[in-house]
Amino acid sequence: MSADLKVVQFQREGWRDAVQALESVIEKLKNGDLSPCEIGALAMMGENGQVEIFGFGPKADDLQVLAMFRLGEASWMDYVFSRED
Repeated sequence: MSADLKVVQFQREGWRDAVQALESVIEKLKNGDLSPCEIGALAMMGENGQVEIFGFGPKADDLQVLAMFRLGEASWMDYVFSRED
């Protein structure tokens, strides 16, 4: 499964506006710049601290979405600890 993964780097700037960031991802999916989504996982925290989570895609059952969150966490940690600021 890991051979099929594509890491998309999110630059620090340009991703501060949540709506604009999500619209950018949608455009990349529509244009074919990103592969079609099989399983997606999204977590958002509002100003009041409330966390909203979303799973989406044709193969997005509860366990697959949980796995995506964990895979995303591991990928993000690899990215964070490999950076040279």
